[in-house]
Amino acid sequence: MRIHGSSFDPLRPTPTSSPAVQRPAQEITQSPATKPVKSDSVQISDAGRRLNTEQANALNPERVAELRTKVLTGAYNTLDVVDQVARRILTRGEL
Repeated sequence: MRIHGSSFDPLRPTPTSSPAVQRPAQEITQSPATKPVKSDSVQISDAGRRLNTEQANALNPERVAELRTKVLTGAYNTLDVVDQVARRILTRGEL
């Protein structure tokens, strides 16, 4: 994913003129006829689009119903499942 034209970057603040520098009064009172238009845009890569499609397909209504039934019937309420989940969390660094 690429983001273009973002005007905010906390690591690279926009340069400002120092207070000691004075501009002529004529320059201050005159404004340009048109102001430049700023716009932002985002481009999502093909890989990002594929990932979005795969995730949407993974959570189809039938699969959600199946998982809900397993949770409600207690199929995951075992020490083995808790151990596996804890190990995956630690391995992925989510804690």
